[in-house]
Amino acid sequence: MLTVRDHHPIYLIMDALDECPDTSEVPSPRNRILQLLKELADFQIPNLRICVTSRPEFDIRDFLEPLTPRQVSLHDQSGQKQDIVDYVRSVVYSDSEPYMRRWRKEDKEFVIKTLSERADGM
Repeated sequence: MLTVRDHHPIYLIMDALDECPDTSEVPSPRNRILQLLKELADFQIPNLRICVTSRPEFDIRDFLEPLTPRQVSLHDQSGQKQDIVDYVRSVVYSDSEPYMRRWRKEDKEFVIKTLSERADGM
């Protein structure tokens, strides 16, 4: 696909790169993926678009920053945080959760606050 000289864009999407193991193996699976991304960027294929999602872990961020002209971080965005709060609230107050239906409102709000604060953008 990458060698076909076509003007149609090719999209490569890698989701959750941070979940790729960063083991003591040399090179680690994560490092092999990062090296592959570097090689693809070095080819400078004009119709190749690469989108990588990940938590902002230092090794990933430091490796990818020099490779890209554009970065978008949603990690600390208020909308991202609000989406997490809304999702946790919907589960805690869901009628399909019989165990949580018996909780006091104060307990539910405590769970929502705690999980939302500790979600770390996830």
